Amino acid sequence: MIELDNVSRLFEGVAAVDGISLRIDSGEICVIVGTSGCGKSTTLRLLNKLIDCSSGDIRIDGQAIAQLDAQRLRRRMGYAIQNTGLFPHWTVARNISVVPRLLNWPTERIEARVHELLELLGLPHADFAHKFPSQLSGGQAQRVGVARALAGDPDILLMDEPFGALDPITRDSLQNELLRIQSRIHKTIVFVTHDIDEALKLATRIVVMDQGRIVQHDTPVNLLNHPANAFVESLLGQGERGLKRASLQRVAERMLPLQGTPPAFSVAAQDSLRQALSLMLWHRVGELCVRDNEGRAVGLLPISALLHGATA
Repeated sequence: MIELDNVSRLFEGVAAVDGISLRIDSGEICVIVGTSGCGKSTTLRLLNKLIDCSSGDIRIDGQAIAQLDAQRLRRRMGYAIQNTGLFPHWTVARNISVVPRLLNWPTERIEARVHELLELLGLPHADFAHKFPSQLSGGQAQRVGVARALAGDPDILLMDEPFGALDPITRDSLQNELLRIQSRIHKTIVFVTHDIDEALKLATRIVVMDQGRIVQHDTPVNLLNHPANAFVESLLGQGERGLKRASLQRVAERMLPLQGTPPAFSVAAQDSLRQALSLMLWHRVGELCVRDNEGRAVGLLPISALLHGATA
């Protein structure tokens, strides 16, 4: 879907992006992570020609974007940013419909798309379509920003620190919402963040950048198990890699058959091992009952299975 071949971008002779090559497959969430000034947001803006490459090539579906009209290219891509960029004097519905209007969609199709996206993002159309951005909470405004990015039904969604300004509870909620939506729409998402926990939670594959270069491109699990260098290891948090890895694994992967009376304290089968460990520490117990979505006891999670990787 997206290929970068030895791409660089210079500003006044200084390389913000320095000879990077990358392939992003269709339908994956590729998260670019790194410290401030590492070139991650510059890389994102190169993809939709908000800025041009100083050298190298970028291809979308095999076609070099240098040969494409910038406006047409951007209408094929959704773009969501940290501060939403909503037009304050337009209603939510009109903000979302910007790209479909530019694409000359019929009015009926635009109205149906706005309704569909508001419902998809948990914003009932009857309650939110006619509101203005000033009447929304931060989380609601960010949802509208994502809806606007998806409005033209683009194959590619670019997201530049979209949840960075939100409080932790709202941020976690929107991360979960993004994963839920992606499970239904299967877009190719390029997501920029400086938060490694956010990257680990969302990514199919993670690109770690440092000083304008890619230092590692791998799955979250492989990144944790095999950091390429000391910088990646420090970014992951040397003392917390075990907990971060536990956050990627589900209780259902480690639970054992339930025998006898279920333990007093329970964990959901789809919760992470990190959540299970937290419950064990909080309640000072060495095992938990595992329950399914209907609350039925379906297994046992002893701390030994968590520590030693035993499976049912």
